[in-house]
Amino acid sequence: MSAIASYRNAALEEVKKVVELGPKMLEDLSSSMAKSFVFGGVSEAEAAFLSSLSGGDVEKANDTVDACYKVTRDALATGAQNIRVLERFIGLHIPQMGESLERSIASRAHAWRMCTIPVSHLDIQLSSPRDGNNFGVTVQMMMSKFLKEEREKMEKSLAESSKYYSSRADAIDKFTHLKKTSKSETKSSSKTSATGGKDGDESKESSSSSTEEKTTHGDDEMNLHRARALAALDAQAYVDLSVAMQTMMDGYVCILDNLEKNWEKLENPRGKNYGGYGSGGSSMVY
Repeated sequence: MSAIASYRNAALEEVKKVVELGPKMLEDLSSSMAKSFVFGGVSEAEAAFLSSLSGGDVEKANDTVDACYKVTRDALATGAQNIRVLERFIGLHIPQMGESLERSIASRAHAWRMCTIPVSHLDIQLSSPRDGNNFGVTVQMMMSKFLKEEREKMEKSLAESSKYYSSRADAIDKFTHLKKTSKSETKSSSKTSATGGKDGDESKESSSSSTEEKTTHGDDEMNLHRARALAALDAQAYVDLSVAMQTMMDGYVCILDNLEKNWEKLENPRGKNYGGYGSGGSSMVY
């Protein structure tokens, strides 16, 4: 068995595992979402977050958003990773193209490669047969497009959500009631040497170090508008994470549904009796 054939077989086994574990994964995500996203709407969340700041301790973590942050980002990362497994499976099951198509593609390959179609889609277009039983290839292309779109949405949400703590730190830094402490340390050293003196050559070294600490006491009361701004930021993050989680789950269940409905066309786009890539035939080309 060639290296490519082993990759193809490994991709098939990986996809079967993803599909098999898919329903359990969605069930676990639904359970985690119900436990983590406890508020009925953004106003309820914002009011609860503002109330938790009434004591003035704005630097403490928002445990609710922290829990949502973790479960959502884990789900997005896992979903995007699993979709890449599916994309690899489809890419390795594209059928072998016929000679007539090879000649046609050869004459237009340069022009196609100069276009703005993403590489993964271009590879499919350059490799997909246009003659004979091509419906399965069309299914492959449509599924590849759908997978790419869903993966990119997950990866975008993953990147956007990572900015939460930076934004929160900036908001907290603007509060004027917080005590701020700064430290500075100063070090100095000197070295002198003398020769030919009464006591002969002489060398002296000295060093000193001093540390200064300054504490600035802020306003007596917390600024209410700053508190509202922080609560609103937390509430927005809560909603964004909820939307990202639900969107990820909706996309993932649609992917599993499409895989189940079109499995034969995705694995054997030109039928099991067709000899070539992506078939169950015996005349595979490696």
